[in-house]
Amino acid sequence: MRGIYAFFGVDHKCGTSMLCQSAGELIARARPDWKVLVIHTEEDSGTYYTTGSQESFDRLRPELAEGLLDVHDVAARSRCRGNLHFISGADPLNGDGKYHPNHSDHLLKHLRECFDLILCDSGSHIGHGLALGSLFAAHGIFLVMLQAESSVRRFERLIPLYRKLNVSTIGCLVNRYREHNPFSLSYIRERLDGFEQPFYTVRESPQGLLAETEGRCLIHYRDRSFESDIRCAANLILNDMNAEPIAERVKDPWNLARFRNISKAGP
Repeated sequence: MRGIYAFFGVDHKCGTSMLCQSAGELIARARPDWKVLVIHTEEDSGTYYTTGSQESFDRLRPELAEGLLDVHDVAARSRCRGNLHFISGADPLNGDGKYHPNHSDHLLKHLRECFDLILCDSGSHIGHGLALGSLFAAHGIFLVMLQAESSVRRFERLIPLYRKLNVSTIGCLVNRYREHNPFSLSYIRERLDGFEQPFYTVRESPQGLLAETEGRCLIHYRDRSFESDIRCAANLILNDMNAEPIAERVKDPWNLARFRNISKAGP
């Protein structure tokens, strides 16, 4: 019941990192007996919304090249907090930035023995070696887009490539979704009728700009709509793994009925 799942943006700045990180944190919180890894297989470090781990692809590259990779040591070094682990991506400011798809494909398949779930933030550049390798290694992929003409046009151009690569898509997440945007879900479905998987929405959060400014994961701001949508995405992954879904958290476990029962209890 171990799995590798990727989040890939069909366009730039779709919020792929935030969605991947939020799903990882939510699942790690709901499954304390699991070891969950969020890894950035993209052309950026991806350290915007997390701190606590010093592991990175740039550090792992020599170990991969020399065949000296110790996945258990990597798992220990990548621990961020609790059962959540983190590996940052390839910083374009360090080295030549040239990675082959085999780098991420090889690493991910070996890390499976140490983690119950691996979530890849694969960025939006399908030509980057780490991103492409993670798409090949993934058991399922979420494509991420926005309600914008640039996203729809880029998606239209990429559909034939997705088919050619034979990547396993779970569906598309329409991020920062607004009900009254002209690019409604029905309009997007009509434009992208060549995409056979379902579309899901992640509603725009009023806390989104604050989260980006403070460099914190949006899941920590207790936006009920956002958490509900991320939980739905997380449950699609868990369902694909044949694992139990995450139930909605009870608003207040000390409800009135329970209080009355306690108040009537004798000494």
